[in-house]
Amino acid sequence: MVANMDMHVANAGSADSRGAARARPFILVVDDDRQLVDELVVGLSSYGFDVHVCPDPAEALLLVGRLQPDVVIAANVGGRIGTIEFLSIVRASEPELPLFAGADADSGAFAARAAAKANIVIPRPYRLRELPALLQSYVRAGSPWQSRPQALSLGRLRVDAVTPQMWLDGECTRLPPREFALLRYFAEHEGAVVSRQELIDAAWHGSATHSNTLTVHIARLRRRLGDDEANPQWIRAIRGFGYQFRAPSA
Repeated sequence: MVANMDMHVANAGSADSRGAARARPFILVVDDDRQLVDELVVGLSSYGFDVHVCPDPAEALLLVGRLQPDVVIAANVGGRIGTIEFLSIVRASEPELPLFAGADADSGAFAARAAAKANIVIPRPYRLRELPALLQSYVRAGSPWQSRPQALSLGRLRVDAVTPQMWLDGECTRLPPREFALLRYFAEHEGAVVSRQELIDAAWHGSATHSNTLTVHIARLRRRLGDDEANPQWIRAIRGFGYQFRAPSA
């Protein structure tokens, strides 16, 4: 454990001290384990979050009011006040602020006490395959970043508006940029027949691209969707023109 770890911000952009004009959800992390924190910052940043880290719960109390985070993640760390007291004070002063308590496997007593104050107790070390989607589900309505374009929901499929990821049957998958651009275009034009050139323009933005490259990317996207090229449920090839995308009803 690192007692005097410096605070740092990942991708804070142009956010001011009151949280105005933010383009991405903002997470305050109260944790003093440098290795876990570094992994968390890198992971959440790649999923489109801004992250501010503070190792001291007492100092984090001041930051809650000044930075107005969308979610707070607090691990069981010591200091002038403990994490349970920190959670109690924040819950009383900011009743709508989502609070996550990070609990190690051997900290059952802390987890039980934290559960009475936090919205949810999550495993620590943090599970970066699951945490981003969980955070997004708790971000407060009306937070500044929510003025961004909204995700598209099509039955079993949800496609993010900005971050290259999709959720299929609730499972989050990161997408390479070209596949994300193709899926986003398909989702925005569900049911319409779109030409191969439209798709190339959407994903390659006018760059010279061979038609076979598009075919390869669509094949990869089909595999991610669990689609069968011989009997497609999501992406149908329309001979002589292009493709049609439809979300299956079940």
